[in-house]
Amino acid sequence: MRTTDRGRPYNGRMAPATRKRLWLAVKTVLAAVIVVGVARLFARILTAPELNPYPFALRVEYLVPAGLLYLLAHTCWAGFWVRLLHSQGIRVRFLAGLRAYFVSQFGKYVPGKALVILWRVRLLRGTPGARPLAVGVTATYETLTSMAAGALIGVALLQDLGVLPPEVGGNVGLLLAVGGLPVVLGVVNKLAARRSNRLRGPDAPPLPSPPVGLLVQGLLHGAVGWCLLALSLALTVRAVAPEPPGWGWDAFRTDLGAVSIAYVVGFVVLVAPGGLGPREYLLQVLLTPRFAAGPTPELAAAQATVVALVLRLTWLIPELLVSVGLYLWRPPPAEPLP
Repeated sequence: MRTTDRGRPYNGRMAPATRKRLWLAVKTVLAAVIVVGVARLFARILTAPELNPYPFALRVEYLVPAGLLYLLAHTCWAGFWVRLLHSQGIRVRFLAGLRAYFVSQFGKYVPGKALVILWRVRLLRGTPGARPLAVGVTATYETLTSMAAGALIGVALLQDLGVLPPEVGGNVGLLLAVGGLPVVLGVVNKLAARRSNRLRGPDAPPLPSPPVGLLVQGLLHGAVGWCLLALSLALTVRAVAPEPPGWGWDAFRTDLGAVSIAYVVGFVVLVAPGGLGPREYLLQVLLTPRFAAGPTPELAAAQATVVALVLRLTWLIPELLVSVGLYLWRPPPAEPLP
């Protein structure tokens, strides 16, 4: 009988650790293919000979508040997660929850994005009542609720965008499904937890089950965050475009729809690290009509491409600075449970 190197019988199946490493390698390769493909597309757009006479602007005074608005949007979503933690009896201070939220954002750059939840569990270790299952469930619901708000906003503003790639336009149902997912899961989870708690007995710890009403409120948290991201995009457009389009309600609706759909699709493509690639591609497609008044269609596409790339850096740099700063900061001990 064949045995493994540890003397165990060999059953012809791949070891779990080997499968895990292989699947991570596959996801990494897929992520690299997506990023390289989008990078080549953008390089072809930006190096077109007809763009040589048209310089691009860079107004840093717009990028600083754009980065702050990005941080405020995620602070809003982090506040909702802290409320979810409190609903499960986890006594975490807001600053400690904010620290765990932002530091865990590094995990979204690992294909699969599951590391975000694992890091939140680890960072709240030692907090009174912070059972790993409860922290993981609340982190999952926070993410799904924020993305659901973006999906619903994006679907509501589809007509304002004017153009959508076939990959998105033919999958509006998927966006609607993402939009309704947290509330539906909340109802199912509530019913399952109620039945399970009866079967497990009175001494067993209750299964985490966020209140459905709180999940609905989370959609409002999410909507506020998406509005802040739309303002951040609007400022980035004005920082980059030589002749930026004017302000106004119509422009805001376009920015809100574009940033919502691009961000949510980047999230759904799990192998894309931090949505890198799909988000920029969709932003380029969705923003190009805003620059259609320019001399050529090529210039419009190039301006939209530059906006998408600058927006990525405008969001990434302050997020990294804040995340590293919060990681180095040690919060005070949490209050004991009464």
